[in-house]
Amino acid sequence: CGISIMRLGRVEATGGFFLMMAWLNYLDRSFIVPMAAAACAAHELGHFVAIYLLNGDVKLIRLTVVGAEMVLEHPFGYWQEGLCALAGPGVNLLLAFLCCEFERGLVFAGLNLALALFNLLPIGRLDGGRALYCTLALLTGQGLAARVCIWLNRLCSGSALAAGFLLAAERGNITLLLTALWLVSAQLQCEFTLWKDKFYV
Repeated sequence: CGISIMRLGRVEATGGFFLMMAWLNYLDRSFIVPMAAAACAAHELGHFVAIYLLNGDVKLIRLTVVGAEMVLEHPFGYWQEGLCALAGPGVNLLLAFLCCEFERGLVFAGLNLALALFNLLPIGRLDGGRALYCTLALLTGQGLAARVCIWLNRLCSGSALAAGFLLAAERGNITLLLTALWLVSAQLQCEFTLWKDKFYV
C-alpha cells in the first residue's frame, strides 16, 4: 500500500490510495464518496492555507490510504507545525457547523465532523497526535513528549485495530480496519526508527 505508483509534479499517489478509493466507490450507494472527497479536499486546503500564511513551502503532497501528507521544503518550528496540523480539522469543524443548519447539508456536515474528530485523535501520524507532540515538546521538552505520545499512539492504534476487526466481522466494512493497520504499521516504523537511532548512532 505504501508503494508509489503515480507522481505528477509535486503530487504523489500511493497504491493504497487507489485501492481505498476503488473500494469506497464499490461500496458507495448514496453519493457518499464524492462528498467525502470534498470534505477531505477542504481539510487539506486548510493545511495548505495555514502553511502558506506561515511562509512555508510544500515540497510534496503524498496521497495515502488515510488521506494526504504534505512534506515541507523546510521544517517548521513546533508552534507553526502544531498550528498547521490543527488547521485541517478546524476547517472541517467549521463546515460541519455551517452545513448542519441546512437539511440537505446534514450528511456533508456529518462527514466533516467525523473527519475532524478522527484526525484529532492523539495518534502520531494524525493531526491530533502531531499537535499534541508539538505542544508537549514546547512545554516539557522532546524526551517526555516522545514518551507520552508513544504510549498514547499504542493505546489509540490498538483500540482502533480492535474496533476495525469488530466492524469488519459484524458488518463487512473494512475501512476502519485498513486505516488501523496503517496506523499500527506507521507506529511500529516510528518506534523502530527511534530504537535504531538510540543504539546505532
